[in-house]
Amino acid sequence: MLESGDRLVLPHGVALRDGLLADEVRGEGWPLNAAGELVLARVGASLAEIVDEVAATFALPVARARADVLAFVWQLNRLSLANLDHPGGRLRRLLAWLRLAARLLPAGAIPHSTARRHPVDTTSARRSVLTVFAAVWRRAAAIAFLGVLAVAHVEAFAGSVEPSAALAIGAACGGGLAFHEAAHAVALRGVPTALVVRGRRTYLLHAALASRRRALVALAGPLAVAAAGVLAAAVAAALGSASVAIAAGPLCAHAVALTVLASDGRAACGL
Repeated sequence: MLESGDRLVLPHGVALRDGLLADEVRGEGWPLNAAGELVLARVGASLAEIVDEVAATFALPVARARADVLAFVWQLNRLSLANLDHPGGRLRRLLAWLRLAARLLPAGAIPHSTARRHPVDTTSARRSVLTVFAAVWRRAAAIAFLGVLAVAHVEAFAGSVEPSAALAIGAACGGGLAFHEAAHAVALRGVPTALVVRGRRTYLLHAALASRRRALVALAGPLAVAAAGVLAAAVAAALGSASVAIAAGPLCAHAVALTVLASDGRAACGL
């Protein structure tokens, strides 16, 4: 979903160079025409301002310029080559998305979500973990909150509320996401990498790898979290802790990503 007040921003690792939009992570460049160069030269401006400048520079009707600029910016965002900053912040963007989704609901459609690309420093395991956590903590916190809310709701209907169970599920769901992506990043040590959040998806964008390294990176995320779940289950059995045992469930569920049902499993199999 794009709005006229959104501001175009190039993420870390993406730059305009000699008529090319270069991506250091992918190691690739995309040639630009004059209009594309003009749009990217106005990084930091709102889409409305860019549309007006394109219309004036190329003597286009404003409606045609708006359609061309929005299509170009949407394509850049879809390729994780551009971020969009909303003047009211992420909460206001979410509320705007929900309002539009409510309007489109009778038609059985939902608005597309914009992607957000974050830098990941893979020069060391510590930096990999820290930069991934910095990129996903909001999403992890939101997932944890929804997990707590869902479990508390079910428990309320069952007539028995156990705060520890709800908190354990929430922490495992949110923490599992962060741990999953961090394990991928650790396996990518020394490889240019970025983390992308798009709608319900969270994934790492990185340079091309040899097939064996690619399989290792794909397996690292789900395997690390599933192993943590098995360890949590063993600790729960030894200590007789119901909360730890409950937390082990969502962590062990990441093992599903080791199969071809998930993108990690398909990547590991070369599919």
